[in-house]
This record gives sequence, structure tokens and C-alpha cells, in this order.
Amino acid sequence: MTSPAVEDTNWLEPDDLYLAGRDGCEVDRPIYQGDVFAGVNLPVLPKMPLAAGDVTMPATAHAVMVIPHPCQCYYGDKLRPSLTVAPIKKVDNYDNFGEARTGAKDKFALPDLLLPAGETWVQQTSVADLGKIVSIPSGWLVPSQRVACLSQKGLGLLAKRILGFQLRDKDTTLSSAMALIQAEWNESFLMQAWVRKNESLKGFTAWLREPRIIKGIGGDREVVPAEFRVGALDALLAEITGDAADPH
Repeated sequence: MTSPAVEDTNWLEPDDLYLAGRDGCEVDRPIYQGDVFAGVNLPVLPKMPLAAGDVTMPATAHAVMVIPHPCQCYYGDKLRPSLTVAPIKKVDNYDNFGEARTGAKDKFALPDLLLPAGETWVQQTSVADLGKIVSIPSGWLVPSQRVACLSQKGLGLLAKRILGFQLRDKDTTLSSAMALIQAEWNESFLMQAWVRKNESLKGFTAWLREPRIIKGIGGDREVVPAEFRVGALDALLAEITGDAADPH
């Protein structure tokens, strides 16, 4: 399950960018970096500093994208109390990204993003605004309102954009960015399998980190599942689900 070498690029078309969209976003998949949620009400902060004490401020509904690395989304088996998100907005085109797609470093392109509009869905030329990220209570992100999940390639491209914007990094390639999250990418499928089997994530972190005998890995020797997220995903999934691992 290691990442194959992939051609470096600054742009992905929708078929490569998204793992799932619209009704294909499964509610038992863990909330994850790059997930897009619709209908999240974000506060509109005033330009002038707020006075101390209780204040009232307006809020507007946005689609938002989860920004933190997967390891920063969870604390053990629980979502962190707050997650950082980037508001998503409609744009006319991606001309300001430039021919090489290296411009507009504070934006992440979400071409052909499908968003709900009443009882219908509309396809929208969108960007996640990395310059306006904000931390919100994680409870504001409702799995049934998730409308897109990024693919592993998409997450690699997101990492490139974040590093380019925050650090002006020019050396990270798509392949190296994908390799950096390979273990966590595989872990997301283990988490989903755990939820399907146990109806919650409770106990998952202990299972992942404690030595145990697992069929297809180590023979009769105890192994730590976390150390085999890359290279033995099928065996780990089979251990969770109780199904026999595919020998191929």
C-alpha cells in the first residue's frame, strides 16, 4: 500500500482530486483533513477590536474545508474540541493561479465542487481560502453535511499548497507529500472499519498501539498494528472486521 511515484503537478482534475463527493461521502468515515462540509455558520468578525464581555455578532453559512493534518484532528479516539477550517467561496475562474498553477498561494482550488442548493445540487468553481482559516468547535462539523472528501493525491496537493503559502516552500513534490501521510491515509480506513464493527471509535487507539498477534503479520510474534499501517493494510482490516485477509 506504499505510494507509487507520481508525476509532480500543481493541479488536479476532479477525478484525481476527490475521493468522494455528494452522496458518496460515507457518514462513518472519520472526519479528516480535506473534508468539505456544507452549511457551517461562521461568525462575521468586525474590523475593529471587540470590547471585553459578552458580545453578539452575525454569522453566515459557508462550505468549509478541514485543514489540520490527520494527527491533529484526533486526540486518541476523540475529535479534538476545535478544528481549523478554511471557508470556501465561488470564483469565476482560476486565471490568477497562472499557467503553472503556482499563483494564488493562499487559495486551494476545488474545481467542479458539488454543493447543495435547497433540494438540488450545483457544480461550483470554488476555492478554499487559506488566508481566512478559523478554528471552530468540531461539533459544528456534522458528518451528514459532508459533501466532499479529498483523495490521497488531493491531500498531497493540499500539503503542497499549505507549505507554499505558509513557508514559501518550493521543494515538496506531490509524491513526497503523499508519502508523508501514507500511514495516516491507511489509518483512516482502519478507523472506518472499526466504527462499522463497533459503532464508535472507542478502543481503536489502544488496539492500534498495543502489541498483539495478528494473522498474516509476524507469525506467532506479537506486533504493534500501528507499525504496519503501511505495507499490511489488508491484514489489519481483516483483523478488525474478522474477514480473512486476501493473500493477493
